[in-house]
Order: sequence, then C-alpha cells, then structure tokens
Amino acid sequence: MKRARAMVTVLALSAGAALMAGCVKGVDEMIMNPTTKAEIVDRLMQDDVARHDIMSRLTTDDASKKELAETLIGDTSIKAMAIDKLTGDPTQRAAIIQKLAGDATMKAELVVVLTGDEASRKELQDALKKPLPKKK
Repeated sequence: MKRARAMVTVLALSAGAALMAGCVKGVDEMIMNPTTKAEIVDRLMQDDVARHDIMSRLTTDDASKKELAETLIGDTSIKAMAIDKLTGDPTQRAAIIQKLAGDATMKAELVVVLTGDEASRKELQDALKKPLPKKK
C-alpha cells in the first residue's frame, strides 16, 4: 500500500512538473518577443547589481567597448562631453593636435580659427617670430 501511494505521489509530481514546464517560456522565446524583451531589459536596468553586471560585460570585451563607444558618440551631448574630456586631459592634447595638423582639411580649419580671432592671431604672429625649437 505504501509503495502504491508513493508511486501515485511521484506520478502526480511528475505530471505537475511536466505541465509547469510546458507553460513556462524558454529564455529564447522571451527574448524573441519584443514585449517580454523590453520588460526584461527594464527590470534589469532597475536593479543596481544587474546594471553593474551589464556595464561590466559591455566594457571588458574590446568589441563590445567599440560598439558601445560608437553608439554613444552618435549622441550629440555625449560627443560634446567626450571632446571636453579629451581636450581637458593634458596627456591627450599632443595626440589631438597631431590629429588636427595631420589632416589637410582640419589643418586649414584650424588655421582659419587661429587667424580669425584677434587674440589668437597676435599670439600666432608672436610665435612665428620666435626661432623653431631644436629637434631632439
């Protein structure tokens, strides 16, 4: 009798688990559905730990970093902030100047800006009067 009762219990639990498994959507199905995908993303972004994990994953892999940077640079406010950060960093200034001077179009625009402003023009003229620095 105990054995039969145990068998019935096991069968009932198995049937219940099978029914629940059939009702539960797989992760792939949820991600393919735009509504559930949006809900998942919203919930993940509301959780501080999940958001930190997502940012860590996006910023550890070089390909992800590049894709993230390209996406962010498309936003005008982010682009302005990136320019401010780069020009404010003394270690980046030389690279920025080389980039500006290396491209003929950018160099021409730089010359127009420097000669168009009265204060910059005076400073530029004074700099041109000085001898060139010796190469190392």
